[in-house]
Amino acid sequence: MTSNEDLSSRDLSSRLSDTLAQLDTLRSRHSDTLAQLDGLRTLHEVSKAVHASLDLRATMDAVVHGVTRASGFEVAVVNVRQPDGDFAVVSVDGTEEMRRSLLGTTTTPENWDELFGKAEPWGSLYFVDHKNDMPDAMITWTSDSLPLPADPDGWHPEDMLFAPLTSPTGELTGILSVDLPRDGRRPGPVQREMLELFAQHASMAVHHARLHHELAESRTRLHHAATHDPLTGLANRTLLRAFTDELAGRSDDEVGVMVIDLDDFKMINDLGGHDAGDEVLRTVASRMAALVRPADLLARTGGDEFVIVATGEGVDRLLRDTAERIHRALTEPIETRSGPCKVGASIGHACGACCTDFAQLASAADADMYRTKQRHRAKRPWVA
Repeated sequence: MTSNEDLSSRDLSSRLSDTLAQLDTLRSRHSDTLAQLDGLRTLHEVSKAVHASLDLRATMDAVVHGVTRASGFEVAVVNVRQPDGDFAVVSVDGTEEMRRSLLGTTTTPENWDELFGKAEPWGSLYFVDHKNDMPDAMITWTSDSLPLPADPDGWHPEDMLFAPLTSPTGELTGILSVDLPRDGRRPGPVQREMLELFAQHASMAVHHARLHHELAESRTRLHHAATHDPLTGLANRTLLRAFTDELAGRSDDEVGVMVIDLDDFKMINDLGGHDAGDEVLRTVASRMAALVRPADLLARTGGDEFVIVATGEGVDRLLRDTAERIHRALTEPIETRSGPCKVGASIGHACGACCTDFAQLASAADADMYRTKQRHRAKRPWVA
């Protein structure tokens, strides 16, 4: 072979090597592009889950599953701040053993503050090197299968990476943590950005769930206020009406109505003031509520007037027994700021089928109560 041929061969070999290197670079870039595209698809799925569901745990499960699919980590964990201020693990994507050991565990805000203080900021992420000591009370999980790294960019089994979840006002509402990178290395810029995007969606999910919870609580409070007496906490006329309307649809039950009117209650208000009267009403309501079955209804329908609606077989006997127990319960003096008070009650009742017009039964019970009150005024013994 001539020297020219030898040079030509070496030149061809060099060009071929360069071409192969370029192809490897293109394959790597193509692979990275496909991975990023798959990550964006996963992020889009998580975004839809966040907006479609107000169930926090279901949404967090979607987030951690998306993180392990798209970020290159095998483990993802979400802690969410609880009403008492502590953080609880609500979702884990990893092995079943890990789920059992971490789900439901709690960590104090002080533990997280200590950990944030030791961490190295990576954008909005925080990296804690294994050389730092963990807070004593913090529950952590460490892989026993991940080998120790041979180079500085390798992932140590005790390294930690987490993203704070924050509300629109900047309040810390949770933490997204990841572990066990599939390539055994600390994440690069693309992985970090993907984690930041998932953390933003997790923050949004927590915020949505909080708003939903607050809205549900507000509705519950408004409904309770609309259907209950603010002084005694008993049902009011609105709830009584709804309860009896529902009973009217039954045909095979008996229903009994009891009307209770406190005796000489005006004297308590006149002598002790309205504060004493309010305290008496609250105590009387509490004592009577303890005597009523859970399925029956006790309502305050006027200043010192109460109604009990009971259903079932033998309701007439039940109401007579309840009346006797109410009288015994009211023999105990009631302590008020102006001193002890004693109050009695005039009680009447009427019974019929559930399909009976409630207004008729209530009117009959009311009339029975007034007859009893007249006997009391005449100092005659009470008869149910």
